[in-house]
Amino acid sequence: MDANKQTNEIQQNYDDYPYYSFPYEQSAPEHLAAVAHVFGLTAPDTRKARVLELGCAAGGNLIPFAVRNPDARAIGIDLSGVQVQEGRKRVKRLKLNNIELRQQDLMTLGEVDGKFDYIVCHGVYSWVPPDVQQAILRVCRENLSADGIAYIGYKTYPGWKSREIVRDAMLLRARELKGGRERLAYGRGMIDFLRQHASKDSVLARAVERDHALIGNGDTGMSAYVAHDYLAPTNAPCYLQDFVNAAGENGLAYLGDANLPSMFAFNYGDDIGRLLMEECGHSQVAIEQYLDFVSDRSFRTSLLVHTARADGIAYQVGHERLRALQVAASLTCASGDVHLDDSPQPFTADNGSTIVFNDAVAKAAAVVLDDAWPFTMSFDALKRDVQALLSAAMTPDETVFDARLDLFINALVVRGFGRFRVDPVTRRAGNPNLHAALRAYPAQLPEGQLAHTVNPWHQPVQLDAAAQYLLPYIDGSRTRKQLLGMLSKAVHDGAVTVEQSTSEGAEGTQRAVLADKLEQVLKLLCA
Repeated sequence: MDANKQTNEIQQNYDDYPYYSFPYEQSAPEHLAAVAHVFGLTAPDTRKARVLELGCAAGGNLIPFAVRNPDARAIGIDLSGVQVQEGRKRVKRLKLNNIELRQQDLMTLGEVDGKFDYIVCHGVYSWVPPDVQQAILRVCRENLSADGIAYIGYKTYPGWKSREIVRDAMLLRARELKGGRERLAYGRGMIDFLRQHASKDSVLARAVERDHALIGNGDTGMSAYVAHDYLAPTNAPCYLQDFVNAAGENGLAYLGDANLPSMFAFNYGDDIGRLLMEECGHSQVAIEQYLDFVSDRSFRTSLLVHTARADGIAYQVGHERLRALQVAASLTCASGDVHLDDSPQPFTADNGSTIVFNDAVAKAAAVVLDDAWPFTMSFDALKRDVQALLSAAMTPDETVFDARLDLFINALVVRGFGRFRVDPVTRRAGNPNLHAALRAYPAQLPEGQLAHTVNPWHQPVQLDAAAQYLLPYIDGSRTRKQLLGMLSKAVHDGAVTVEQSTSEGAEGTQRAVLADKLEQVLKLLCA
């Protein structure tokens, strides 16, 4: 196909079906800096960083960074004029002056106003033809600062192999149609047909059964996802090894994955870890390529640096590097009360995964971090509070204590039971307080998009009725007690409904329910 025609088709597809634009937690520059630190590389200060996003859509992934870091500079590039115009309106309404969105074709993009400390390209690389993929890597090489980090999120094999069969079936039925909505309707009809009639033991039948609920979801945002993933003109997943080779040809080296726990073979079980280390322990990329087959992985979030920095990457994670991090975790004891002794007890993290701690230091650290959640603590602060919590009888000598705390932090970072940053994530002083742009954020969303704002962890925070009511008032001028009084009055007046998990009854019980709801909202928002 003619390159210009292909570019026009891609542009038209995104103009017809704009993506709802959200923050992608693992693409946050603050997270990229922390991953680089874990592997022994320094990264630019995100508070004053220059950030470039390729394929920025309406800025939903870039605007939150600009709000958090007023001294930073952010530029977004996208092919879709419809999405760029929508994003510019949001930027103007939120009164942000450190972010700019531009409509431009990546093929014609050269140096963009100097070097950038972080370059983010989420969900573009495998949706464009090979020459545009090369342009993305070229733009990263030409525009990345000497110690900068590039993030590229893309569909990968082997997970997308079976999904390609589903895509091919949908394209077969929609191939003669031009209108995006008609193509989507016909493609969905093909999946309904195959779900009934495909050979029950076939790979196709299993793939259709896995994907039919997602494909049939009539939500506007999901329809855009299906239109781009299953019916877009270009669909070009690749294996990790091929991506790394292409990056190398463009002067870029593989640093790691933004989903850091996915990189470690022993996180998949001792047997898998031992076998893979024996087979390909010489190559981190080889280990991860094997792991992609083990997990049937379909999406990757690869981090790249200039080739000159490759020799400084250290995949053996040292405790001294972990001790320098700021860590956070929500760890709830799944067996009731925490016993501050060396008996084994299971704890559930905020992502739903479970870990068993069998020493007093780890269990006390879980309690301390859970009390501080969603904010971070340094190693020294965590050590101090754990020592204060434990009795003298349960506190081992300092060498053993530090070793146990090191293992605990390793579980948070390397095994994925917590969160981590280079710089602290702290509560703003005084009353609960959110930036004006975050309070105004839901009002500036496109029509039909779920009401949400964002928090300092670069997460979208979906707002229920209570959160929507409270959000405009979390401006630092009101105490928790005053916010609770306002929420109580709104519930009493019928303006807000809060689900009662306890029986209707005493005013004190109802107030306790509302107090819990207020704390839940403030924790989600990190206010």
